[in-house]
Parts: sequence; C-alpha cells; structure tokens
Amino acid sequence: MSKTFQQLFFVLATIFVSTVLGWQDIRKAPYLIYNGNPGEMVVLWQMNKTLTCTIRWGEDTTFSDGVAQTSEYNNDHQHKYVISNLVPGNLYHYEVIAGVDTFRGSFRAAPEEDVSSVKFFVYGDTRSYPETHNRVARGINELYEADSSFHTLVISVGDLVSNGDSEDYWDEQFFNPSYPDIIKMLGHLPYQACMGNHEKNGVLFEKYFPYPFVGGRYWSFDYGPAHFVILDQYTGYDPGSVQYEWLVNDLASTGKKWKFIVLHEPGYTAGGKHPNNVMVQNYIHPLCTEYGVSIVFAGHNHFYSRAEVGDVVHITTGGGGAPLYSPVKQGNVVVAAMENHFCTVEISDKLLHFRSISDKGEEIDRFSLNVYKLRPYDVSVSQFFAKKGKDSLIVLSRLRNPFNRKVGVYTVLCPFYSAKQDSFAMFDDGSHGDDGVGDGLWGCGMPVPDFEDEFEIAIAVIDSEADFSFLSYDQSRFTTIGPVVLEKFEITSSDTVPNHGDRLKFQFVLKNTSEEATARDVTAKVSCLDTFATLPVVVTSSYGDIPPGTAAVGDRKQYIKFSNTAPDSAYARFRVDIMSGGSVFWVDSFSVLITRSSAGIGE
Repeated sequence: MSKTFQQLFFVLATIFVSTVLGWQDIRKAPYLIYNGNPGEMVVLWQMNKTLTCTIRWGEDTTFSDGVAQTSEYNNDHQHKYVISNLVPGNLYHYEVIAGVDTFRGSFRAAPEEDVSSVKFFVYGDTRSYPETHNRVARGINELYEADSSFHTLVISVGDLVSNGDSEDYWDEQFFNPSYPDIIKMLGHLPYQACMGNHEKNGVLFEKYFPYPFVGGRYWSFDYGPAHFVILDQYTGYDPGSVQYEWLVNDLASTGKKWKFIVLHEPGYTAGGKHPNNVMVQNYIHPLCTEYGVSIVFAGHNHFYSRAEVGDVVHITTGGGGAPLYSPVKQGNVVVAAMENHFCTVEISDKLLHFRSISDKGEEIDRFSLNVYKLRPYDVSVSQFFAKKGKDSLIVLSRLRNPFNRKVGVYTVLCPFYSAKQDSFAMFDDGSHGDDGVGDGLWGCGMPVPDFEDEFEIAIAVIDSEADFSFLSYDQSRFTTIGPVVLEKFEITSSDTVPNHGDRLKFQFVLKNTSEEATARDVTAKVSCLDTFATLPVVVTSSYGDIPPGTAAVGDRKQYIKFSNTAPDSAYARFRVDIMSGGSVFWVDSFSVLITRSSAGIGE
C-alpha cells in the first residue's frame, strides 16, 4: 500500500468515525476563535477524559511549521492552543491528534491591518434545530470552498443553543458530530459570537468561547478594514454604565473605515415575536450615527429583515436554525423574509456589498453601501407595465448625500432575460420630472425598450473626484411583457349562483397576452373594491411561469362572502393584482352580479 493511499485511507476513516459513529475520545471537535491578534489563531476542543493531545500546523498538510503537546485546563478536559507567528492573510492547515481521534482543519490568518478589502459571513439564532443549522452551515462551507477569499470568519448574533446553562444542549445542538457541516464550519472559520438571551447566565458561553472580554461579555476587534464591536445586552449598557462609556471610547478611537456593531436584540426589526429594543434605539443607534457605524447586526427574531434608519442599516439575521417567525414589514423595514439563511459582506475599499442567502441557495436581499454615505432611495417609475418601443417612462430617485459630494447619477436598466443593459443620465435641475433645482430629487425620462422583458432599475452614482462609483441594485421594476390579464373566473362551489349571503369559491384563469416572452413566477391576489363582498381569508394563488399566448389556472381558490345588506340587484367589484417575481406589474378587475332571486345556500 503506497504512503499516499495510506494517508487518504486514514483521513477517510477519520471522517467516517467522526460523522457516522461519533468521536471516541473527543467530546467537542476542534473549533476556532479569533482573539484580535493578526498573528494568532486560537484552537479549542474538549475531551471525554484526561489525555495529552498533539497539534500540528503549517501552510500545507505536511504541517511542517510547528508541533505542540497540550494538556487540559480548567476541570472539564478542555484543551486550547494559540497558534502564533502567523503570516497575515496566509492559509494554514492544522491537525489535532486526540487519543484515538484525529481532526484536520484549516484557517486563513487575519489580514494585515492596512488591507482595504475583506469578506466575511454573518448569521445567528442557531438554537433548537441542528439539522436546519447544518443546512445553513453547508451553504457557508460551499461558498468559502468556491471562493477562498471568504475563508475568513463567521460573525454570530447569539442564541447558539436553546439553554445555554445546560451542557447537554451544547453537546446536542452545537457541537454534535452528527451534523458534519456545523463541525466543518467551526473547524475552518473562526467563530465570533455575541451572547444571546438563550445563553442564560453566560457561564458556559464564556467557557466555550473565551474571547478577550473587556468586561461582562463585550469586546471589540479589528479585521482588515473593519472594526467589530461585540456588545453584551445582559450587562448594563445605558448612558453612565461601564459598557456604554467603553463603547463611546471604542468607537471614537478606531480609525477603521468600516464599523459594525454585533448584538442580539435588534433596535429596528420586522415585528415577529419580539418588539424593537428601545435601549438600542435610544442609546446605541445615536452613537452609530455620531461615529459612522455602517451596520448593526442582530438576531432574536427568527427571520431576515433590513431596516434603514438614517445612514445606519439594522440587519436582523435570526434564521440560523431556530424556529422561524413571521415578519411584518413595518416602519423603517425595507425587506423582510421568513427564511433560514446566512449573510455575506464584501468590503472593497470604499464600497461594501451585502447579500442574504437562504438555506436553499436563493438570494433574499442585496444592497451596497459606501464610505461617503451616498444612498439612493424612494426610487419610482411612472408605470409598472409599458408597451415595448411605444411608451416613455420617468424614473425618480432621491439621493442621500450628507457630505455634499459632486456626483453623477444614472438610471441603469437591467433586463431579466436579455443582456441589453442601458443607462440614462439623471438630473437634479427641476426639469426632468423632479420638483426643483438642488432639492435632492433626481429624475430622467427615457424611451421604453423595443423588446419584451422584465427590467430591474438600478441607480448608479459616480464620484469622479474620489475615483469612486457604485451601483444600487433592484430599486424598482417594470415590465414590457404581456400584459398578463384575467381571462375568466369560474365559481367552483356547490352553489354557483351569487345571491345575498352566499359564501362561494372562485377559481381564476390568467393569460399572458405576450407574443414573445414568458411571464415568470406569476402570482395573483384578489381584493374587494366595495362593501358588497368580503374575503374571509385572502389568498395568493401561484400560476408558475406562463409562456406567451398561454393561459394558466392558479393553485389556490378564493372564497368570497357576499353581503346580504346590498340592494336587491348589485354588482360587487374586485381588483386583481398580478405579480411576476413578487412585483405587481399588471392590474385587472372583474365584477359579480348578486341578486335576491333565491335564498343563498352557501358553501
């Protein structure tokens, strides 16, 4: 048997034992935390009994840079080793030999202090359902394996387990070898977590994640161009408290371009089970505004949401594995989704690109920020359906420009099917659909493209003096497909005559009148236009993709309750909002004659 084959056989056997049979001597497989020193990485693990272990590391799998013996510390068979003298930004491999078990992992040393670009992951609320957490972790693993520049670190917004005071929950929900993608993620990406309410008194959280806390469980660290502040909401943080005064000094002292705050309970979120945290609104958010914090990352509510409050973005990323909540799009919330997910952040000098990605690999949200706080908002288009090559459109956008940068602003059309992008200059001169000169409302008129497609409107901002530009995606949409119309409706209940007091079941048929383009992911929702009818339960019916010239039947039917106080003979009027890809592009209507010709027998 060759040496190479022997090594491969040993690695495969180790993987089989760890993921299928469980560890024999290891209780918690090796995992990583970053202590804020670019030349170091901390490796931790826990054994089932007292044993001396061996750790080896290097820039390849010969592990030639160093070897060390470790003994347990504390009183629960824990091991820790700080690998030092690392070259910032370099990729390292390590191996832990622990009794009969062997674990191999890797990490990228933190970047140099003066680098301008970095990527990282953010997510949280992994408690309760480790199988779901494992799917989310798989997405993280697949991304850093496909793009090695993501082989950096993971930020967690807390609630790692359901009961942080119980050792069993840490064993079963977080460090369980039955969930190999969680174990893999922890062994390859340093895990930088804040404490959540489910960590309870925090003793075990601090035991397994011994970050260099300043006090309580709060601290901060730099990572390339980014500064992270990890807050402890279960230690006082109101003005006058030790943590608050430390936070003020920390934010005032950092010279990093990009500042982030990580906490558990969000100040601005999409409702759900937990309301907005007033202390974050009153005490933390004003400091974010004063000291230029770009994003506040939080969890607690088990969904994804993005809220924009002035120049600060508040992200709720609580979809790491805990039972999902239904979000409510309210107040400052611009995007909300009931999805398991993780987030990615890509910093490139003056630009930041953010994405949230579901456990199914689908994009939930994306946006871009810049260090000058330039931000288009309130983007509107004069109509959502336009006839190809015939109509013209007006696009309006407000632009937040707190530093009064001299910029150029452009509307960029991004077709869904075609590659024919186009752009149009926007003006703030009072003569392009905007209100007045220099009022921050930019506008442009443009011809409608001469082909059928669905168009995403992005706003491009160019700052020539700073040699800087960015594209703000998916600000509004319109379509030249169709229109998609209500072709007919059918009453499918046992009573098919609309009389006063009846509750009847309707099925709707839509038709794509386009001659060349498919209307994708079509859904429709009915609403009442007068008081002669009500909808007991409002449903959204899905029609899938509707090819040109084709009709389709929805997957759900709508109950309609007709009034028994209407005139003897009256029309009940209804509106149908028809959507593609979640955007309302077409609106149709219909009416139903209700009479007193016979007693309603209902459904």
